Amino acid sequence: MNDALMTAASAVGCILAVDFTTGIMHWAEDTWLSLGQSALLDRWIVNDNIEHHRQPGKIREGSYWQTNRVCIALSLIVMGMLAFGHVHAWQAYAIVLMVSHSNQIHKWAHSSRVPRIVGWLQSIGLLQSREHHAKHHKTPYAKRFCTVTNFLNPVLDGIGFWRGLEWTIERCGITVKRATPARAGF
Repeated sequence: MNDALMTAASAVGCILAVDFTTGIMHWAEDTWLSLGQSALLDRWIVNDNIEHHRQPGKIREGSYWQTNRVCIALSLIVMGMLAFGHVHAWQAYAIVLMVSHSNQIHKWAHSSRVPRIVGWLQSIGLLQSREHHAKHHKTPYAKRFCTVTNFLNPVLDGIGFWRGLEWTIERCGITVKRATPARAGF
């Protein structure tokens, strides 16, 4: 029984780690990435991010590969690093595997028609629901950055995590502002 509880607790921890990771990545994209900094970033990340914030529903038009290609590619690199570093903890691989499909979960949070199991997981908050994620796309565009579950965003927003992170970064001399007008830029 203890092994089953530990495995379940580890799985929940992995899901929350994935949600937090997507939040940090999403916040960083919205905060710093703007066109013209890097042709590579523009092509693979920035254009998609800006377009998504201008037309949130357009994410539903992409194929599986278009939706997930960047996360899958980055996850393969991380998986390779874990294997090369002889990491054997299944939790590390589970986190990376889930991150590789975080944009698919994000896409489902914009979709009214999802697979039945996805709809059920959204209804219990294990996967992010449309209603929950919609609040990210409202002015001032400075909350609900986590894209996997409904659990972390209320906690992080409630304690002022993102504002605190920005305050801390600014105290280190790094400018923090939304990168474009579509993402509440200045």
